[in-house]
Amino acid sequence: MTKTLRGLPDELLMEILQHLSTIRSYETQSAAFKHKQVEKARQQENHVRRLTLYNLCLASKHVRRIATPVLYSSFTGAATWHGIEPLRLFHRTISEAKASVGDQFKHADCLQYVENRLSDYRGNNLYADTELPDSLQMVARYFYLLADIVSHAANIQHLSVTSMETREITFWGYILPGHHGVTVLARHAFRKLQTLCLQMHTRGYIETVSFRQIRSAMTSVPLLSDFRASGVMDIMPTSRALAGSYQRLQRLEIIECVLDLKVVGQMWSACEGLRHIVCSWAFLDCESEVPSDLYPALLSQCDTLETLYLDFRDVRFDDDLVVSQCLGILQPFTRLKSLAISENGFLGEPSPFAVSSTLSNPPRIAAMLPSELDSFTLLLDTSKREAWDERMDDSVDMWNLATDYRSSTLSLKELIVKGQASLREAPRLTLAFSEVGVGFQVVVDQ
Repeated sequence: MTKTLRGLPDELLMEILQHLSTIRSYETQSAAFKHKQVEKARQQENHVRRLTLYNLCLASKHVRRIATPVLYSSFTGAATWHGIEPLRLFHRTISEAKASVGDQFKHADCLQYVENRLSDYRGNNLYADTELPDSLQMVARYFYLLADIVSHAANIQHLSVTSMETREITFWGYILPGHHGVTVLARHAFRKLQTLCLQMHTRGYIETVSFRQIRSAMTSVPLLSDFRASGVMDIMPTSRALAGSYQRLQRLEIIECVLDLKVVGQMWSACEGLRHIVCSWAFLDCESEVPSDLYPALLSQCDTLETLYLDFRDVRFDDDLVVSQCLGILQPFTRLKSLAISENGFLGEPSPFAVSSTLSNPPRIAAMLPSELDSFTLLLDTSKREAWDERMDDSVDMWNLATDYRSSTLSLKELIVKGQASLREAPRLTLAFSEVGVGFQVVVDQ
């Protein structure tokens, strides 16, 4: 094998070794572990690839010269007792100011991808490790070293990090200016960063590094095109717009968040040409805000938006504001292909869906959707109602849509109703929509 590799031209050898590169994750930890077996298999495969590259570096000087940049192009780890030693060794190599003997490059210059989870495929888990002595010191040291690695990586393109943010433990505190003596955004200002996936775990409502500071700092990153965040909150939201803008951002995904609607709207308004928006809330009490407050910011993206996912099911709105609660008509979004939205944001609350409407002029879904839409998913909060299995086939809104569809300009390929309970199929609605060329499904949200 070694002789065979030594005999290959450098270009071909590099092409082969690139197949051992890390499989990157474009999901935050909470999103990735919704498919636990897939995520664990990816982590395990990355471990095998890393070991293979390391062994190839020991095969010969020729192979090492080609394999080393691939080996050090990524770091994947987990903030556990098992993960601290590999992180320490990687940090020691990355921190070298000069190229190693026999190498013509600094290892830090090779690093393009950094990923951190709080658990790994072997079952090592930070929360289990916190029961061990000195665990807080270990975790604090881990995130300091991880932040220093990122600060050395001038060519980093993709950062996927799940961090703890408390008074004693921080990752972003070593990255953002104004914390721990840091005066600039990292050492390189993330001038090559394209993808950021972050998840933050805080201790209650203790103000440490805030998502507000992160989202503001990221407006200065010139190439950022994919920004995903999970579990974020703003303890002290501000009504002021962001100082900068996300000039190249195409995807903005914020899931399981506790953010006021105005904060989300500020981020949308700071974008120029968003193609994909995903937003879901873990829990939020809205005393004065309604989904329609988001409409102006959303409308600013109407010429480019292709995907919209908005889940308000865990948002509690003021019942006195139900009249103006609906998000708004989406017909201006001429490029929108995929829409998933909860009924309380789209039809209002209380929604007329699946019951005999008491409204004098119930919403007509066909008049609210853009003509070019391919896929429409309505997300139901079935915990508020009983006997959905008996009433799904009697939904006034769905029958109105089936009737209106024939005279509309809609071109739907699929219509999905997704609920959080065991919903039964709706055979009469399925037949009615199939007659107009639309696939209708009732799906249980796992």
